[in-house]
Amino acid sequence: MTSPPAAGAGPAQLGWDAEDLRAIRTLHTLGRSVELHFTGRRQALDLLKIAVVAQEHVLLLGPPGTGKTDLVSRFAAGLGTHPFIRLLTRFTEPAELFGPMDVVAFRDGRHVVRTEGMLPEASIVFLDEVFQCGSPILNTLLTVMNERLFRHGGGTVKVPLISLIGAANTLPRDPSLLAFADRFLLRLHVTPVAESRLEDLLAAHFAPPPPDAAQRADGQTYVDKDSLDRLGRQAARVDLSGVTAAYQALIRELLGQGVALSDRRIIRGTRLVAAAAMLDERVRAVPGDLWPLRHFWSDPVHEPVVAEAVSRLGGDDGARQARGRDPQAVLADARILFRRLGSDPSPAATEATLRGLNRLRRELEAHHPGNGAARDELGTIITNTLEFLPR
Repeated sequence: MTSPPAAGAGPAQLGWDAEDLRAIRTLHTLGRSVELHFTGRRQALDLLKIAVVAQEHVLLLGPPGTGKTDLVSRFAAGLGTHPFIRLLTRFTEPAELFGPMDVVAFRDGRHVVRTEGMLPEASIVFLDEVFQCGSPILNTLLTVMNERLFRHGGGTVKVPLISLIGAANTLPRDPSLLAFADRFLLRLHVTPVAESRLEDLLAAHFAPPPPDAAQRADGQTYVDKDSLDRLGRQAARVDLSGVTAAYQALIRELLGQGVALSDRRIIRGTRLVAAAAMLDERVRAVPGDLWPLRHFWSDPVHEPVVAEAVSRLGGDDGARQARGRDPQAVLADARILFRRLGSDPSPAATEATLRGLNRLRRELEAHHPGNGAARDELGTIITNTLEFLPR
């Protein structure tokens, strides 16, 4: 585990500076903005935020049609980058990902790949059916993901990759793919939401389109790559001494229960804890920051075992998930819904807005029943929305 910085060395003594806090808070704002486009995808967005701060990779498991591509695209757009997106098949050629051969250079006896607009130049990559790739692609991706290097011909190029998000129906059983799968430190099952939240799903569909998640009111993206790179460096300075014992106990327990955890996953798991602390604006990690480890299992059969152990050792279900979102985040969503109504105050739009506000009221009552100020403000927004209904 990372030892605490020396006295006077930086964040552990003074807290995060204004630039760090601005990036952290706007990253949360981006997550809330993207969430308005979807139903039941907050957990996925939470993991994407952890991934870009820790600069780790995420695997989304589940059937097609659950909005994975759109979710990643909107989130990446708010980071000021166009993600590189490809659907892989058994017949996908390396040139479709990494770029075509430079014919002019080839005539001169040099093997050069033209990477403009291709995966080696992308900060965020989304590969659907990621385990369908063949060996030539697989071997190159391993180096790109682990070392952030792209080797072609006789040269090696450093790539700007922040995070690679993969999607698949299930994890592979082919032993040749297991090392590749292990590069995805975070895993999440993305399931359809229609059966449990049909009303919310349809309300989001029929409501007026929310503002573009990629742009703020001033036309700028939320967090640029330089800010993310800085957060990644700063996260390494989080003081993890307060969770060392809990982390070691967790790993010992999981290994003792037969959970497969490579040395790579055990070491890199500490980066997830540090990222969680930083996103909560703390310079010292607490047991509740273990919550991302609920998603670093290797075999799906062990997912509930890992989740239970993390919840118990992290305290109160990782503390974070039990308390829900901050009340101000709920109110921010309510204000956005109300502002959207101004561009389309039709009865149908008003009713859809009221359904969204009612969902936020239920969230506030479930997680913050004693916050009278937040409850009153949300009540005022609902009352003002009712004024749009025809009399």
